[in-house]
Amino acid sequence: MDAQFWKSLIQLLIFLPFILFLIYLLGKLTNKFYISPPGRYMKIVERLQLSKDSFIMVIKIGDKGYLMSSSNNKTEILKELTEEELLKAEQNSKQYYGTNFNNSSNFVTNLIRKNHKK
Repeated sequence: MDAQFWKSLIQLLIFLPFILFLIYLLGKLTNKFYISPPGRYMKIVERLQLSKDSFIMVIKIGDKGYLMSSSNNKTEILKELTEEELLKAEQNSKQYYGTNFNNSSNFVTNLIRKNHKK
């Protein structure tokens, strides 16, 4: 192995981490200057999976809340929530987020039962 090979290998080992660091830094900088961050107007408060491809969700759009069903074929609004129900869902979601997701979906389950009885 000649000196040129070792010189090229050392240059590669020096500049590759530097280039990767610049790519990482560029990614961080462009993320800071993103004009409209996602999720400011619409937010999924809770989501309950019913089957592999169907969900029931509590969604907040602006100041209004909706109970919606979603599957591969369609998405539909089941009920428009009152401010009290939406606030309760948001508090429930914040309380249980990251600790026990099954408990956080109790609000959605109770809402479904309540509407089914009517």
